[in-house]
Parts: sequence; structure tokens; C-alpha cells
Amino acid sequence: MNPDTVAEWCEEHNSQLECCIAMDIPADTWAEDQIRQAVAALTPDHRGLILDIKKNTDTSHTYVLFEWRKGVPVCFQGASMKLTDEVEVQLIQPSAPRGESASVPAPSPLAMIGPEFIVAIGDLLAKCQRTSPPHTNFGYRRLRNFTGNVPTPAGEETFEEWVEQAMQALDEWDVPEAQKKQRITESLKGPASEAVRNLKLSRKDCTALDYLNALEEVFGRTEKAAELVYQYEHTYQRKGERMTEYMRRLDKILHQILLKKGAEPAEVDKIRIKQILRGSQPLDPVMLQLRSRAGNQELKYLELIRAVREEEALLEEKSFRRGERVYAQPVRHNDGLQPESDSLDTYGSDVDEQEHLIAFKSTERAAKELHLSERGELHKTVKKVQEAQAELQQAHAELCRVLMKVTEMQAEMQKFLTGMQTTGVAVASSQGPLTESQQATASPLSKKRCFGCGEMGHFRAQCKDRKPERNRVDELLKALEGLLSTSPAGNARGRQ
Repeated sequence: MNPDTVAEWCEEHNSQLECCIAMDIPADTWAEDQIRQAVAALTPDHRGLILDIKKNTDTSHTYVLFEWRKGVPVCFQGASMKLTDEVEVQLIQPSAPRGESASVPAPSPLAMIGPEFIVAIGDLLAKCQRTSPPHTNFGYRRLRNFTGNVPTPAGEETFEEWVEQAMQALDEWDVPEAQKKQRITESLKGPASEAVRNLKLSRKDCTALDYLNALEEVFGRTEKAAELVYQYEHTYQRKGERMTEYMRRLDKILHQILLKKGAEPAEVDKIRIKQILRGSQPLDPVMLQLRSRAGNQELKYLELIRAVREEEALLEEKSFRRGERVYAQPVRHNDGLQPESDSLDTYGSDVDEQEHLIAFKSTERAAKELHLSERGELHKTVKKVQEAQAELQQAHAELCRVLMKVTEMQAEMQKFLTGMQTTGVAVASSQGPLTESQQATASPLSKKRCFGCGEMGHFRAQCKDRKPERNRVDELLKALEGLLSTSPAGNARGRQ
């Protein structure tokens, strides 16, 4: 293969001659991956591309066409080189075209075009777009009808909703001013159409934006910009209200402030994040997450709403797994603007109720944990009570047996005392009754009676003639003392 053949080979692949080289390998067993790995090992700093591989079966040679984006490496600029330790290859440089230097590339057609020509073409296209007639026949999103009647008829939007859609459509319509006014007036009926008609009678050069401003003066809110700003700054997050719902209420008031020229559109994001951080519940988890973010004052609307929704979704997932609710109460969201009296909530009471709610939850958790711990103690106590009841039943049975014995002994003592009294009466009757004179002259000692023998004049302790029944009484008393001294079984205390 000669240099001219290599040059034609490069032209077939639309490659630059100064960046290509052909390699003649004296073997036909080399695969593409092997060649690529061998070349990469020789030039690790240069990345080459294999454009094509041809094999000559007659000579058993393999021809490989390489291309480097940054030029041919130094090691490939000779006549031959060692591809491996055992294989030496021949290098063939493509020949340069006749009459031209191989080192000077042909100038590109784009390089011959100056920047002045490009600027002139851009101005020409812009002028053609301005002078071309608008496409009046293509379809567009028509505004809904608005009458301005109070109360709002069924199926008709309120003025705040309608004018918001009209403002967005006015920015999107790429049509002349006359068509913008036509599209707005064709959606007006009744009192709204009369208001625009009166404006056109008083002003001849009205624009579509003037139509919307006139409708705002007739059907819009009557508050001034300063009053709306005051209401916006005193709109706080309600108890149990999501952060996204709170942001919607703020955006409705903020849109009215923009219509009243109470704020610049470039400062809307800054005003929004400032009021969210100031008017949110002090313990709202989303607000705490926004405060912890670095540079939260620079959050745009899309970044802010994305961060809020992601945090709410994360909180809902965590609360669902714990079986709790993130927000204590569901809030009824009113699509209309919030009245001023509703926006001025008692901020201090909301803080107190939020703290009470958190304290109640912590107390409820502590009560659950205490209930679980006390439950185990209760089982142990029940077992102890059951054992004590069994012991008490045994003690009660033992006490009943002791009481029966005591009752029997009391009956025997009663019989014994009855017999003693009968004996004393019999002795007294045998002596006869005393006369009054004898009773008067009787000494005090004569009035004493012995309960042992029944005679008068001494006591039982002084009796000399003791009867055999005394031994029986002593034995009975000793037996009674022995029974009473026996300790009852279990925890029984005996008869109280």
C-alpha cells in the first residue's frame, strides 16, 4: 500500500490527512481489540480511533487506518515501529494533494463569514417577523365568560379567578394589541361589558391592559395597597393547616398587592419567604426545616414549593408508620380570598394550644409506657394475692376449729358457774333469813361470801375448806390458756 492509496482511503472516511496514518501489520490474525490495546499501551496520552481495517489474503498482511484528533503522536511519525516485542509494523503516511501543502488545511466556509454578516442576518429576520401579518386563524384558549353579576351565577368564575386567567393569557398571546382587546371583550357580558364600553367612550387609545385595570376598579377589591400589605403581614398559619395551603392563601393576597402596585414583581419571592417564616406556627416542622436551610432568603417559588412538598411527604410517611397524624385538625380551605377578620388570628393562643398539644402527646406516650410497665407488675401482684388468698382460707379453717373448741369450753364454764350458784343458794337457804336487827348489827366481815364453799364471813382466797371442783376449774383454765397461746396458721390474727 502506497501513500496515494492511503490518502484515497482517508478521503473515503472524510478524515483529515494530517491526523491519519496507515499501519501495515505482517500478519492477518490480529483482531480489532488486540490492535486497539497495543496502540493504547504505546500512546496512553493520545486517544486514537480505528477508522477501517483491510486484510490482504495474498500477502497475509493487515492494514489499519488510524485517526487522532490532536495529531499523529511522535512515535507513529517514523517509517516503522515495534507494535509489540516480537511484531514490527510499517507506517505509511498519506500523501498531500498536488499543488497544496499537507500541513495547511483547507479553510472552512464558516471561517470566511464574519460576525457582521451574522448580526445583519439576525436583524433581517427580526424585521421580517415584525412586518409579517399575524396568523389569525390558529386556535387559542378562549377565556371564560364573565358578567360581573352579584352573587356569582352558577358555573361562572369569580372576578379574582377570571382576572388571574386573563392576566396570564395576556402575557402568552403573541398577537397584535387589537386582537388582544377583541379576545377580552368577547368574553365579557352584562355589567362587565358595560364597564369596558364606558372606558372606550372616555378614552380612545385603550389597551387590553387598560381593560383589565378598569374591570379591577369596578369589580375588584376596594382595599388600597397599604391595607392589603397590612393584611398580608398579619395572615398567620392556622392550627393544623398545611404549609402548602398557607402558601396558597398568601399568594392570593400577594397577587392583589401586585395588581395594586404595592410591590415590585422582582421582590415577590423575598416577600413570600419572609412572611412564611414569620407567620407560620412556631413549632411547624416544615417551617423549622426551612429555617435550617442555608440561604433560605434566596429561594424562588419553584424551589420553595418543591422543598415544602417534599418535607410534607416525608412527614406524612413517618407519621403513617408511627400511626400518628402530622396535623392535629383538618382545615377547611376557602378558595376565595380570606377576610381580614379571619386573617388576624390570635397568635399567642395558637402558640399556647400548639404547646399544649405537644405536651398532651408526650404525656400520652409516657402513660402508654407506664401502662405497659405496670401491666407486668400487676400480673405478679395478682399471683401474690392468689397465694395469700389460699393461705387465708387455710387460716380461716384453722380459726373456725379453734373457735369451736373455745365455744365448747365456754359452755362447760357456764354449766360450772351455774352449778356453783345453785350450791350457794342452797347453803344460804339452810341457814335461814336474817332479821333486820341482825343485818344491822352484822359486821362487814359477815357480809362476805366465799364462792368456794358458799359460807359467809370470808372470801374464796381465805377459804380453808376447798371443794374438789376447784381442781376442775384450774384444769379448764389451763387448757383454755394452752389453746389461746397456740399461734394460728398463715397470716390469721385470730378473732378480733
